[in-house]
Amino acid sequence: MGSPNWSPDIIHFEHLDKRDQNLIYLRLVLVALFWSGTVIGMRVASQTFEPFWGAFLRYVVACIGFLPVVLPKGSAFFKMSLKQWFQVSLLGFTGVFAYNYLCFKVLKTMQANHVALIIALNPILVMMGSAWMHKDRITRRRLLGALVSLLGVAIVISRGRLWQIFSGYELGDLLTLLATFCWMMYTLFARNTLETMGPLQASFWASVTGMIMLGLMAMTEPLPSRVPASAIFAVVYLGLIGTVVGFIWYYDGIKKLGATRAAMFNNLIPVFTLVLSVIILNEEVSTYTYIGAALVTGGVLLANRMPRRNV
Repeated sequence: MGSPNWSPDIIHFEHLDKRDQNLIYLRLVLVALFWSGTVIGMRVASQTFEPFWGAFLRYVVACIGFLPVVLPKGSAFFKMSLKQWFQVSLLGFTGVFAYNYLCFKVLKTMQANHVALIIALNPILVMMGSAWMHKDRITRRRLLGALVSLLGVAIVISRGRLWQIFSGYELGDLLTLLATFCWMMYTLFARNTLETMGPLQASFWASVTGMIMLGLMAMTEPLPSRVPASAIFAVVYLGLIGTVVGFIWYYDGIKKLGATRAAMFNNLIPVFTLVLSVIILNEEVSTYTYIGAALVTGGVLLANRMPRRNV
């Protein structure tokens, strides 16, 4: 049997009543808030744990958190075809293993608000990836939005000195861009995976496969001699709120809205992160950061604005 056609992202969403539509929107806004907190949490945890250990412990907590939800599902939940195992392994590699390692690595030395602004490019990359993998159409408005967002990210990476962008960037900037690419692939792979299984099943098994990969690599890193309470709290938050709740709701958003429109809500992450980084981490925010945030946010909103419909 062939896969269903997902080209018109909005078709499943329009079949829902207004209350269910608003609930999906609310959940995706909360996911953006939760994931803003994960950027802060990874910044805190990375000061104690090496990258693979920090990411591995996050998913140990997450998989334990999933158990009360998945165990009552029965044996059918744990039976998957070879194709489904391959799909969740791709999700585990891109969205759990690679993305989390890179983020923990970068946030060990870079400010959370800087990293979050580069990651905010994700909705634009998802739009471009959807055009390539799923033949979604890129309109002139979407292309303009992509260019505006790219300009915003360029300002952030160059620290406000665009003329020095190729000499002023740091390795952390490149690693963050690579992490953003991994999350784009994760989102696009999730769209295909959700044609064969539900959001909970995909979230759980992606976490399990990713955790195994991270655990194998964590054995190559040393454990800290002392773990402060703040690092423990950060890991628990990352596992339970940032992963169990966040992933399930994000997958559900992809299933109902499509990958492009669900990823649009990631646009809120740098805004929330800017606020949280100042309140929780006491980070300073430069003028170029505000300018870059405005351009990235405006570009993503422009690219994903739904056209007016005749009634």
